[in-house]
Amino acid sequence: MRPRIICHMISTIDGKIDGAAFRKVTGANDYEKTAEELNSNAWICGRTTMQLHFADKDPFVSATNRAAGSQPVHVASQADSYAIVVDTTGRLRWSEDNIDGDHLICIVSEQATDDYLELLRSKGISYIVSGATAVDLLQAMDLLGLHFAVRNLLLEGGGHINGGFLQADLVDEVSLLIAPAIDGRSRIPAVFDGLGANWKESVTLTLKSFEQLRSKVLWLRYEVVRAD
Repeated sequence: MRPRIICHMISTIDGKIDGAAFRKVTGANDYEKTAEELNSNAWICGRTTMQLHFADKDPFVSATNRAAGSQPVHVASQADSYAIVVDTTGRLRWSEDNIDGDHLICIVSEQATDDYLELLRSKGISYIVSGATAVDLLQAMDLLGLHFAVRNLLLEGGGHINGGFLQADLVDEVSLLIAPAIDGRSRIPAVFDGLGANWKESVTLTLKSFEQLRSKVLWLRYEVVRAD
């Protein structure tokens, strides 16, 4: 039931994703235009990215501190396109039920509080509760397909959420824009980050296509190779 998941990112040639550092060598709409060609009906980010760019400034503070526990999927609305956030404990506050017209779906764990879910319902925001202490990404993706008919999902997170999807074997394709630049800093997040010390082998990819954009950015598309 789960959607096909395409990790769509832009980075320097050394894999760093601080866009402010290389913005001057990329086209203004390179990222958005290539994303449109991937024919998705949803996109997903983690809490940090959403807090930085889309959520309200002040975080949610629970008045009850009472974990909601297991809950049914709340479908506030069906839509043609969705913006999805993984927010494990329910910390992001939202003023609207959409981001630029894409209906908002929050994925939380059972540690999210009952009054946080009440807030989401009052705003007309859909949610999925999945996982006891951390979000169960595999289950959550199945529920997205089942309840919201998400078929192609763009994973556009920071390195840690991208790494979490990779570790869960949920990435089907990598769509990578490579800016003609080198970052070189050691503590800047990479496209995929945060995998544990037990992660010993690289994920094998096969090249689907490549294109040089007018800005000289390279667009590479890779299929993830899975064992038979």
